[in-house]
Amino acid sequence: MGRHSLAAAVLAASVLVLFGNAPTQAQDLQWQVENPFRFFKSTRSFALHEAAYNAARGNGEVPRDVVWRTERRLNDPDCKDSSTPDRCAATAGKRYQQSRLGWAAQTVNDTCYDRNSRPRRYNPACERTYSWGKAREDYVLPEAHTVTIWISPEKLEGVTGDCNWSWRPRRDGGKVESKKQACANKLTIARVPYSRDAATSGVSVAVKLPDGSQLSDRDVVVVDLFIVALGDSFASGESNPDRPVQFSPSREMVYDPTLLQDEVAAGPQQEIPPVKGFGLSSSDPQINPKVLPRRLMEDELAERFLRLSSPEFRTAFDRAQAQWLSNDCHRSQYGYPVRVGLQLALENRHRSITFATFTCSGAEVAHGLFLEMDPRQGFSEPNGKKVRAQLDQLTDLLCRGNQRQQAGYTLPMYAAGSTSVAPQRITMNWCPPNQRKRPIDLVLMSIGGNDVGFGGLVAYSMTESAGDFAPIAAWIGSSIRFSPQVSRVYLDALDERMKALKDALHQGFGIEPPRVLQTTYEPIQFDETGAICGSQPTLGLDVHPGLQLHRGRLKETADFLGDFLGRLECIAGKGRNCPTNLATGASGTGFHLISDHVPEFARRGMCARDPKRALADGINMRVPRRPPGADAFRPYSPAATLPYARHWRLFRTPNDAFLTAHTHREGVSAFDILQPAYAGLYSGAIHPTAEAHAIVADYVVRHARGIVDKPTSARAAAAQ
Repeated sequence: MGRHSLAAAVLAASVLVLFGNAPTQAQDLQWQVENPFRFFKSTRSFALHEAAYNAARGNGEVPRDVVWRTERRLNDPDCKDSSTPDRCAATAGKRYQQSRLGWAAQTVNDTCYDRNSRPRRYNPACERTYSWGKAREDYVLPEAHTVTIWISPEKLEGVTGDCNWSWRPRRDGGKVESKKQACANKLTIARVPYSRDAATSGVSVAVKLPDGSQLSDRDVVVVDLFIVALGDSFASGESNPDRPVQFSPSREMVYDPTLLQDEVAAGPQQEIPPVKGFGLSSSDPQINPKVLPRRLMEDELAERFLRLSSPEFRTAFDRAQAQWLSNDCHRSQYGYPVRVGLQLALENRHRSITFATFTCSGAEVAHGLFLEMDPRQGFSEPNGKKVRAQLDQLTDLLCRGNQRQQAGYTLPMYAAGSTSVAPQRITMNWCPPNQRKRPIDLVLMSIGGNDVGFGGLVAYSMTESAGDFAPIAAWIGSSIRFSPQVSRVYLDALDERMKALKDALHQGFGIEPPRVLQTTYEPIQFDETGAICGSQPTLGLDVHPGLQLHRGRLKETADFLGDFLGRLECIAGKGRNCPTNLATGASGTGFHLISDHVPEFARRGMCARDPKRALADGINMRVPRRPPGADAFRPYSPAATLPYARHWRLFRTPNDAFLTAHTHREGVSAFDILQPAYAGLYSGAIHPTAEAHAIVADYVVRHARGIVDKPTSARAAAAQ
């Protein structure tokens, strides 16, 4: 045996003795999981949040609003004066453009969700990048994690020279590995074995210092949590695309398909004809309601003009659309479940988070969770006509093979706008328990709003009559607008749907109700004084003259929503004065319904303005337009829009939605006069902003800690 082989053998022998007999000195060695949010492929994406979190946290206890503080660190625009979009642009710093577009634009293409496949999905195996190289990992159940370990500052004080590190898997028969390096350097263990059995998971580590003393930790064990998000737009991140639309600083869009003449494309200096034949009017005689900001497109970047009637124009227009984690569902990284998963990874670096969100804008318990649903956009793409049921997607991700077992559920069914309700038997195909890769540790969920017709109620509050928007109803194939009287019919059937969901989560996935954190809905109807919105009917709605907030209808809708929220409490088993005949019974679903965040929204609804600068804030809530003969847009350039800057209001207005997501209906002329209304209504109007999602996440994570931070840690479990 050579000298080096003999030395290694002696070291290995000493390590085995140390691991077997020495007491654990966890405070002497410190360690953390590298890139612990497994949703991200690369370490750099997690590092972006880690840096912001560390700056937001500071020293001491974690602030109660740490997610919100982290959000502001990430998305506050880099400018000296952010009082208006134009002033921010004029005082821009080096990171202005990056910060203006929001943090998610930097990471949307760096996730284990395959947003380019059709149908979209989580890849069963995801190639993730670490400091040492790449590893192809089973996305649901990893075999190993990367861990960085180092000597604590107290023990390292005064130590120079090299240290000898050794480690071995805690399971029987594990091979001892070793490395010599400078004591001040951190050791990276590329593959720390992971097992659902804590007794056989992780590694034991020892280090020999230059003076001969030894430090060890026998229980470097990563706790990996599997968190799943289900539900609707209040969880998907609707209205907050990962990469928002950018607008031209000079060109305009004329929403009038009769003007698709080659000469109109001559340039922005062309005089725009007055409004004719659309039945539109504007409160400002200087404003042509058909003329609005245009997307920043490739032809402008190349300093040329595409013919408006050409296929090339539509192609370029579509390429300039907002980018989503999943555009069929308007699902983005700004949804609060993503922020909860990230926070749980950030605050405990001995923990790894395996995260999967299936949330989808427009989802109901029936069409959405149990059954396929219509997509928000992308329906003209291959395999894009429908979005698969969320429970089916989760089953496929969780199951080891193709074996399935059937179970039936009865759900009350109805079409949007109809008061005819009929039961329907639905058969689901579940993964057998012995074929599931792992249990689900936590479910984050928002559901029920679409079951009672939230979208129809919003349109009822913001439109004067159904006839004005009948073409949009034809586009989406259902009623766009109906009153709370119709929604009350749906409310009476909600408990049956929720009972079916409770049973399905248990039978299909083994999920116990206390592990489901369901968020209630935040109030959208209050201004900065706490009064009902509507005193200024077009505030934030002037993107289309057919939109205006009717205070009476909003009050009617708000009264119903109050009853709806009360019913959610009853269905969960925590309400008062509840109906005695609910399908969920007196004990309810047992889901943990979270409502303690609601007071944060009491004076920050869709029409709320900053109390310290209400007039200026109200002006900036207008959609930018360029008056005839003027060179500049007013009240600010659409190219300077700050979609993720801090606002007093915590909900998107139709104007906000138009300027952020800017969704246009496929299969219809991009110049149709109803496209601005569609963009306002179906781009996420009356949905929480990214800042609001961060606030919700701060509350949800407090409840999540009570489930995942168990008294028996991985170390204690391993010792049992």
